[in-house]
Amino acid sequence: MACSNLPDISSRGHWSASSSKHGYPPTKLIDSNPETFWQSDGQQPHHLSVQFNTRQSIHAIALYLDYEKDESYTPCKLLVFTGTNSRDMQLIRESDITSEPQGWIQLSLSDDLTALQAHFVRIELPLNFENGRDVRVRLAKILGPPPTHLALHIR
Repeated sequence: MACSNLPDISSRGHWSASSSKHGYPPTKLIDSNPETFWQSDGQQPHHLSVQFNTRQSIHAIALYLDYEKDESYTPCKLLVFTGTNSRDMQLIRESDITSEPQGWIQLSLSDDLTALQAHFVRIELPLNFENGRDVRVRLAKILGPPPTHLALHIR
């Protein structure tokens, strides 16, 4: 996985979702099991939110998607917003997934020299492959800066 050298800070935050099908809550996103998943159950656009108690240095997000298993439930467009809460968030990154994903998709949110600082992250999933309505995400990670970046930032 491309993000293996970045620290996973996902468990520091409280995860929530715009909706969840019974039995498929957002807690499945951070259970380390790619056979389980969060599934939305409602109107688009769907979103995942992560609220941190303290400001975090964020380098990237990573989502584990599996088109082969999930087909029309697989998102093909991602929007990432950050801020101190849901009322002041700003669009940081937009990405179109053009090929059928099988595994981790990583989106960088900062450059190599400056980590993004945020209390709140929202991942919006407005479109799916095959015009699907609900969405499935098997795993999700919020990734901190590389360890060398942390050492430089502390000095």
